[in-house]
Amino acid sequence: MLALAARLPWALIVHTGPSSDSLFYYLGAKSIAAGHGYEILHHPTAFFPVGWPAFLAGVFLITGPSFIAVKVAVLVLWMLTTALVYLLGRRLGGRSVGLVAGALVAVAPALTVYAMRASSEHLFIPLLLTVCLLVVTTDGKTPSVRRATLAGLFLGLAILVRSTGILLPLVIPLWLLLRRPARESWRAAVTMSVVSVLVLTPWMARNAVVMHTYGLSTNGGYTIWIGAHPGASGGFDSGGKTWKIESVATETRQNSVLLRESIHYVVHNPLDWLGLIPAKFEHLMTWQPGPLQDARDRQHGIDPRVGIYGRQLHGAEATLVNGSLHHLWLFELWHYSYWVLGGLALVLTARRRLPGAGLAALLVGFWIVFHVTLVHGEPRYMLSVTPIVAPALAWLLVAGARRITASMSELTGRSS
Repeated sequence: MLALAARLPWALIVHTGPSSDSLFYYLGAKSIAAGHGYEILHHPTAFFPVGWPAFLAGVFLITGPSFIAVKVAVLVLWMLTTALVYLLGRRLGGRSVGLVAGALVAVAPALTVYAMRASSEHLFIPLLLTVCLLVVTTDGKTPSVRRATLAGLFLGLAILVRSTGILLPLVIPLWLLLRRPARESWRAAVTMSVVSVLVLTPWMARNAVVMHTYGLSTNGGYTIWIGAHPGASGGFDSGGKTWKIESVATETRQNSVLLRESIHYVVHNPLDWLGLIPAKFEHLMTWQPGPLQDARDRQHGIDPRVGIYGRQLHGAEATLVNGSLHHLWLFELWHYSYWVLGGLALVLTARRRLPGAGLAALLVGFWIVFHVTLVHGEPRYMLSVTPIVAPALAWLLVAGARRITASMSELTGRSS
C-alpha cells in the first residue's frame, strides 16, 4: 500500500498524456486491442518490442483505450514490484530486511515520479524480479528444472518488453554455472536459456515474415548509433536523426543503415569510442528530472515524433510539479545516497554470499557495462535494475541499526 500511496498523487493530480516512447506504446496497444495487430501510423511495426504494448492491449480489452487505464496498470505493477522486492529481501536477510527493502522501493522519490509515464520498465521490472526469485534459493542449491523452466518463461517475456535484456539468457545461466558445480547446475542453466529463447522465437518469426528482418525490434540501430557516431556525447544525442517509422521499409532500412554506420565508427575510431565510456557512465548514473519536465509538456495527435507543446499548470497540479522542480535536491539526495550505499551493500552482501546478492551484483554490473559500451547513457535505463539493489541496501541499513542499538545498550550497561 505504500507504493500506491506514494504514486497515487502523481497519477491523479498530474494530467499528462503519453509522449514519445509512451505514445508509441499507447498507439500500438490500441491497434492490437482493435484487432489490427501491432501497427503504428497504419502499418506493421517492430520499432519497439511488442511485450509492453501487448500487455496494455490486454488492459484495453477490459477498460477500453485510456491513459487513465495505463496509469492504473502502472500503479498495480509497482505494488507487485514492491511485494517481489520484499520477498527477495526476506530471502536475503529475513523479514526485517524484506520490509525495509519493500519500503525503499515503495517510497523512493526518484521512482515514484515515473507513475506519470507509460514506460516499458513498469512491466520489465516485476518480470525480472520474478526470474530472480525463481533462481535464488535460501539453501544455496541450484533451482530445479521446473523452476528453471518458469524462470526462462518469465525471462523471455521480460526481453519481449525490453530488448536490451537480450543477453540475459547467457548472463543468468552463467551465474548458475559459476555458483555451483557444472555437473549439478548445467540442466537448470541450459533449460532456462533454451526456454527463454523459445519464448522469443514466435515474435522473431513474425518480424521475419512481416518486417523482412530478423530480431526483436528495429530501433536497435538507432539506439546504438546514438552512442557511436562522430558527434556522440555519451548521452541522448540523436545528431538530428528522427524515427523513420513512415513505413515498414523506412523502419527496417534505418535500422540496418545506422547499425552499419555505428560499426564503421567503432572499427575506424576505437579510441574515440572507448573515450565515450566515462561520459556514458556519467549520463547513465546521473539523476535527471525528465518525468517532472515532461509533466509540463504534452504530446497530442497520431504521430509520436511530433506534437509537443508547453502546458499551463494550475492548482494542485502546478503545486506538485513546480514544487518538485524547485526542490530537485531532495530527489538527487535520495538517488545518489541510494546508489552509493547500495553499491557498497551489494559488495558486502555478495562477499558474504547472502542469497541473491551475487546475482543482484552481477545484473547491476552487467546492465552498466552493456549500456556504456553498446548503447549510451540515459538515467531512465537504470530504472530497470534499481529495485534489485534494495534488498542489499536494506540489509546494510538493518545491520547498521542493529549494531548501533547493540553499542548503545553496551554503553548503557557499562554506565550503570
